[in-house]
Amino acid sequence: MSTAVTVLEKIVAESRRRASALPAIAPGEATRTDFAAALRRRGDMPQLIAELKRRSPSKGSLKEGLPASEAVKLYEPYAAALSILTEPEHFKGSIEDLKEARQLTQLPLLRKDFIVDKKQIDEARAAGADSFLLIVASLSDAELTEFIAHGRSLGMEALVEVLTEDELRRALKLDIRILGINNRNLHTLEIDMGRCQKLANLIPAPRREELVLVAESGYTTREQLLALPKYFDAVLMGTGFMQEKDPAAKLREVFAR
Repeated sequence: MSTAVTVLEKIVAESRRRASALPAIAPGEATRTDFAAALRRRGDMPQLIAELKRRSPSKGSLKEGLPASEAVKLYEPYAAALSILTEPEHFKGSIEDLKEARQLTQLPLLRKDFIVDKKQIDEARAAGADSFLLIVASLSDAELTEFIAHGRSLGMEALVEVLTEDELRRALKLDIRILGINNRNLHTLEIDMGRCQKLANLIPAPRREELVLVAESGYTTREQLLALPKYFDAVLMGTGFMQEKDPAAKLREVFAR
């Protein structure tokens, strides 16, 4: 059996070291934004969670010099929410990007990072986030339960992300409202574009209708989004725009009709 550290394990270990050095942060007032409701599907196309993503472990450099202000201006006409990557080493993000975005838009904001400590949730709320990502593969059931509850105490609903059938089973035992399914295996960075639908089909229909379902990773065309089953409320896209020379033209191509 291989003992090699995976990409996800490496990044999570780094996040734990950063979180251990993070001072206690007063989160401020609870958000009044219903993040789950903002993502609910309203038509033929899933809602867009548009992501500021300057770099990725799989694609390398994307738009490393792009200011958060430019990403907000680019995405605001099309997005139901913004995802702000704050991981510094592999994605070249920062909590300052989240603070800047909050000053510039009323759209709901997701803190996209490798959350391993409640202090990071407090930091997200203090910076203006309305939601935060929890990756089931990187957390125990006890941690997930604790972090979901802590987020709700601040008015924040976590986006809980799964990669495998086992993680889906774990997630469905929890009290969650937003479930993300990632086509990308975060351990190997390989993409399986059938994963979202395959795992969604394993969710009992009544529960599937209750959940806000988010499809993540690999989507680049309008046709792909229209082909997603109607029970997917939203799609999270970053690389599909950031890898383009003209992201604005790509946004128009996919979402402007």
